[in-house]
Amino acid sequence: MPTLSLAMIVKDEEKNLGHALASVKGLVDEIVVVDTGSSDGTVPLAESFGARIGHFPWTGDFAAARNESLRLCTGDWVLVMDADEAVDTLDHPRIREALTADAFPAYHLVSRNYSESPDWLLLDQVALPNTSSYAEGAQFPYYADAPTLRLFRRFPDLRYEGRIHEMVFPYFLHRGLAIGTLEAVVHHYGKVDYDREREKLVRYLALAEQDVARNPLNEQFQFNLMIQAHAAGRDEIAVRAGQAYLKLRPRASLMVFTILGMSFQRLGRHKDAIVCFETVLGTQADHPLALQRIPISLRTLGRAEEGRRHLAAVISARPAYAPPYLTLCDLEVQEGRPEAAREALLRGIQASPSHVRLRFSLVQLDLHYGQTAQAAADAWAALQAIPEGGGGHWHALVAGFLLKEGATDQGRAVLAQGLERFPAHEGLQRLSRLTRNL
Repeated sequence: MPTLSLAMIVKDEEKNLGHALASVKGLVDEIVVVDTGSSDGTVPLAESFGARIGHFPWTGDFAAARNESLRLCTGDWVLVMDADEAVDTLDHPRIREALTADAFPAYHLVSRNYSESPDWLLLDQVALPNTSSYAEGAQFPYYADAPTLRLFRRFPDLRYEGRIHEMVFPYFLHRGLAIGTLEAVVHHYGKVDYDREREKLVRYLALAEQDVARNPLNEQFQFNLMIQAHAAGRDEIAVRAGQAYLKLRPRASLMVFTILGMSFQRLGRHKDAIVCFETVLGTQADHPLALQRIPISLRTLGRAEEGRRHLAAVISARPAYAPPYLTLCDLEVQEGRPEAAREALLRGIQASPSHVRLRFSLVQLDLHYGQTAQAAADAWAALQAIPEGGGGHWHALVAGFLLKEGATDQGRAVLAQGLERFPAHEGLQRLSRLTRNL
């Protein structure tokens, strides 16, 4: 029976590590944890799971730390995970069967990245509703998937490459070794740790810039810089890196053109953005993000009707995907069509009744056109669908309208509900002071 080692690199992961290691109990035969300088209880926690501990001073090089973890493994196969990840027990048999079958020397697994927002993007992948049967990740309503090479035979000379976004697939590519695909999921929770994600954006961008400065002709360095700069909102850097990457590798993935298109849009370079999105749609006509984003640039250049056709296509293909409805609403407002704008939002709400941003946009649209009574009605409907939503704004709007119309008892009731949920909301506090004299 082939043996399986778990290889991890960690630093200050006491909060997450126990869950990760517990998730592979019964799956792996050996746990290897390389610590890069923790100051919390990470190492004792790993030891409590029987892990072999390695200590590797952090040098700003993820590949170097990964390679140290591989050096310490003794199993026939290696599974690579991070501390903010887990494997559901449903996939344990599938992974074990792959080791026994030995059809490939390495396998892509599915990296499932969880989100609390339906508007979130994983590079160019839109979030999907979480309807899976896994216990892992069931608490999160959305996710986006991407392939990830995490399971492979332990070859003595196997090495990762790259200081950030470290890769192991070049080893297999250069040796002509085929990589299989295994429908087993690595559940990743790191994207919902927002403070940590912001810190990583700054740190990873600095590392990517250093790499490109050292070797600007390395296509992977330019790709990494494009990704990190776009994520950090540094779009001029992202565009330069993306264009440099395309010179080095003209036949790039659709992801490159999609990210370039979004960066061009944020820079106001809409003609360039359209070229990028049309390149994507020329290969994948139903690409949801390109279909949603290209109308923004088309409208800016006076081609609104073309934009409507693209939005209709993505709405038809993915009716529960909310951003196209919001884009269509903005387009209709800019074109002076308030009823069409309202209809776009109502269609979105019908498909996704609990989508907070759609509800907020509808209320704001009412207020923009001076429809106070309608705004109050829509805010009340939003509260029925999402009782915890609105941050106090919806309660304040409804209560204020009712009090103004003389429905004092009903207004006080809504005000009390709002203060119970959002006691610090200034508008609710102001209304409370006013009602003392009623």
